[in-house]
Amino acid sequence: MNALQSLRRGVIATAGAVFASLFFCLLVSPEWLTGWGTVILVAMVPAQIVISLVWQSGYPKRLADLPQPLRGLAFTGLNALVGAAVAYLAWQTLGGGMDLPTPFLIMYLIFSVAVMLVLVVPLQCWPFAQTICHPGLMGGALLLAAYALAYALFRGLFDFGFLAEAPFYRPELDPHGLFMAWIPLVFSIAMLVPVLGLVLFDFWPVSALAGKVSLLGKQPVFGLLALALIVAVAGGLWTVFVGQGMDQVLFMVRICVTVNFGYFILLVMFDGVPALKLPQPWRGLVLNGAAVGLAVTMLSLYESLALSHFALPSGGPTYPLELWLASAMLAVTFPLMVVVGSYFKPVSVARD
Repeated sequence: MNALQSLRRGVIATAGAVFASLFFCLLVSPEWLTGWGTVILVAMVPAQIVISLVWQSGYPKRLADLPQPLRGLAFTGLNALVGAAVAYLAWQTLGGGMDLPTPFLIMYLIFSVAVMLVLVVPLQCWPFAQTICHPGLMGGALLLAAYALAYALFRGLFDFGFLAEAPFYRPELDPHGLFMAWIPLVFSIAMLVPVLGLVLFDFWPVSALAGKVSLLGKQPVFGLLALALIVAVAGGLWTVFVGQGMDQVLFMVRICVTVNFGYFILLVMFDGVPALKLPQPWRGLVLNGAAVGLAVTMLSLYESLALSHFALPSGGPTYPLELWLASAMLAVTFPLMVVVGSYFKPVSVARD
């Protein structure tokens, strides 16, 4: 597939995924979308990361060798089974089995996605990739480790005391961690901005340092060095926006979620634009600029439709518009983009 064909395919696939996602998001109620819809779909994302990024949609081989569309349907079914199991277990434990999903449940599932991406992208699945040869066992161990680490951090960092007067609040479900729950959640989403941004930079300047000092190119040193840069950039974003008075939930959605959505379009639907042959850091600068441009365009599109169909108010204390935007972009459209861009990719292209 040449560069023009690849670009055309990415544009068509992106338009289709966005259209289908928006159609679904506008069809269901905002309450369902930001509640059960987010729980069900976000629970599927860590498994999607394993299937699409770790296994490269090439394992299980029996599924990968199927012709399309059976291949895409098989991977989607596998993903749905794992996600459904995760959603049910999380609902019964962290969600207390309540009739409606609680912030305890939703925030944990969102946080687990951030943890999984950190384990897979800067840490490159360390130590599992180095110690487990079987791809199925390695992917399963990685998935379990991500949820376990997310749970440990959730218990230590998240405090929901600010919701003590809410009818759904149950003290035994509140981890009573160190920070008001929005703070670690927002910061974890902010960390994904440099995580994904660095992918477009091919992890420059960390990769440049690793080229000069061989030790820096080995895991976990490379991942920890990259993670230090990621935390520093996320802290800088927090200082620039939240530190200057921006509401942290607005910062999470209108800056972090939106920019991450732009990154996902380039990385998932356009495979990181391999046809752009520029040396780093110029290639990264061009692609990051393109991602921001896509982010601004998508935010305008999604917000205009949300306002015209639902007239959702913006801002606290419940942030109905912002939560709808976050759910529509990252709980619905992103998983669908993975399905379209990875699971249903033409077999000849996937094998290339």
